[in-house]
Amino acid sequence: MKALEAEGYTVTARAEGFAGEDDSEDRAWAVVVEPFDERVVDMVDVYGGWLPGDPRRADTAPPAVPDLPTAPKRLKREQ
Repeated sequence: MKALEAEGYTVTARAEGFAGEDDSEDRAWAVVVEPFDERVVDMVDVYGGWLPGDPRRADTAPPAVPDLPTAPKRLKREQ
């Protein structure tokens, strides 16, 4: 945040609640930068971080569907 402020940007940090999240003490933090321009994107690459909707993020691809069992798993041997 200090690097962004040193470049003349207005920076605000706020706790961001996501849908279905009820723990207000464990929310993710979002940094809001104004004005948002290409220089901000460059600084994210230099200092680390990510932007919402960034195609380079690993979690933007949908997760692979695991193989599901076809029947219940037997825990005890049948006699």
